[in-house]
Amino acid sequence: MDDIEMLHAVRPQPDPPSHAACTAARAALLERAGSPSPTARRRTPWRRARWILIPAVAAAIAAALVIVPGRVGDSRPPVMSARDVLLVAADTAERTPEGAGTYWHITITNEAAETEEYWYRRDGHFWIKGKGLKGEGKLLEWPMKPQPFAVGPLRMTFEELRSLPADDKALYTRLWSAVPGSGVRPSGGPITAAEQDGLAMEALISLISEAPVSPQVRAAAYQALAARPGVIDLGETDGGRRLQVPVALGKGTMVVDPDTGRIRETSVWAPLTGGMAYDLDGMRTIRAEWTDQLPSG
Repeated sequence: MDDIEMLHAVRPQPDPPSHAACTAARAALLERAGSPSPTARRRTPWRRARWILIPAVAAAIAAALVIVPGRVGDSRPPVMSARDVLLVAADTAERTPEGAGTYWHITITNEAAETEEYWYRRDGHFWIKGKGLKGEGKLLEWPMKPQPFAVGPLRMTFEELRSLPADDKALYTRLWSAVPGSGVRPSGGPITAAEQDGLAMEALISLISEAPVSPQVRAAAYQALAARPGVIDLGETDGGRRLQVPVALGKGTMVVDPDTGRIRETSVWAPLTGGMAYDLDGMRTIRAEWTDQLPSG
């Protein structure tokens, strides 16, 4: 069985938040800065500053004190739920410039530091490089004809990706509606409602972590994910916040960094060669960005 056959063997609503709801959630986070919990003492890189000055000394300090945003001691209000995490990440993603280049470069690294790399060109040609892939670590154009982009269980051309709606509710509806036509059947029989929802969730994760979509569509994917039931906050971790998400085969785990609007690590992802991949015992680190360079073979 080759790579494509293996990766194609997929193992096995409340309304999404409105723009007003997202704005309200962020406002609530900022308001919380003025009344911190006594236990919220641990600082993380993605919290803004809170300064409490005794009135008697405030005037004396004001003449000499310069507060520089982003320095040690800055503190964004504590994020208390998975929904908060995702809505803050959506806000960050929407304001982050997309970048430019000839190739969309995806790097996937496991905990043993083994790396798979993919370069996708807008016309559907893509290249792969990795010891576990065809070519045994050498750069290889695979296959030798244009291919769509893997978005969870779905396959989309670059033009289809760029035409996805930037409204969270419309985006989720588009993905959910496309799942039955994908041919993916996790249980082998007719697709169930739970499987359809789980596969649509996988498509959202792919849009957030891997696909070359606009900042507005990435933000909408975060907002749609925030509206889905079953997303659970597992607490702080290196690089962001660990969340549990329902997927077609049960539960996946991902680490969201609200500072960058990106997924740092995930246990479920969509290789460009097709299908969905699951790492039930570990996590994969994903980086995705535009570049103008292909490496030497």
